[in-house]
Amino acid sequence: KPFSFGCPSIESVSNRFLCKNRPINDNTNALIEAYRMVRTNKLVQHYNEVRSQMDAIKRKKKVLVSAQQESETNNTNHWWKTPIHQCNPRELDELYSRISELAHLFHIAWCKKIANASSMPTSTYFGNGHHRREF
Repeated sequence: KPFSFGCPSIESVSNRFLCKNRPINDNTNALIEAYRMVRTNKLVQHYNEVRSQMDAIKRKKKVLVSAQQESETNNTNHWWKTPIHQCNPRELDELYSRISELAHLFHIAWCKKIANASSMPTSTYFGNGHHRREF
């Protein structure tokens, strides 16, 4: 009982050597090529998606840079520099909430400084950012 082995079949291997002029009817190459095409298409699609995201980020960056440059040239647009008598009630309410939030953040930072200063056992905190070491 002779045994023969060929990939994908013994017929395709023998046809490759016996019929040099005939095109090979090999489904394996077609499957590999189909897989390669699908994978290539997916990679191209992913590349295009990433490229469009990068383009969107670049556009946003341009807008932010131009807004920052405009803000730097025109310092009167800062919310804290707007004269109070020029604000309407809604703007005054927004200004009040922003200032309240800022005061709250200052209070939190101040409490942290005090807590850090009081946890130092061998120093005296003067409140102005200076410590005196006691030896």
